[in-house]
Amino acid sequence: MSCGICAQLKEKESSFKKFGRDEGDSDLPAAAEKLVLVKDFRPGSSRASMLKKCPECGTYYLYESDYEYLVNGTEDEEFLCRLSAGDARGILDGLTERE
Repeated sequence: MSCGICAQLKEKESSFKKFGRDEGDSDLPAAAEKLVLVKDFRPGSSRASMLKKCPECGTYYLYESDYEYLVNGTEDEEFLCRLSAGDARGILDGLTERE
């Protein structure tokens, strides 16, 4: 990847946080914050599913989050996956058909 943002992201990234404990926590790379929202597939949901795009090169990513409520805290996970041009085109074509 020649793009400064995408070069900092693997094909698939994930993060895990367990609130109530300080061990095993991880974050998505800071470069993930620079991606811009294209479409929120679940607005207002605590389990996110979003199409994001790199503002530098136009590469698309699928961002998803999940959580599990536990009595002594929560487990939160985030996933970021770089989409191929064909996969992104399929998602975008589906959005256009629905609108």
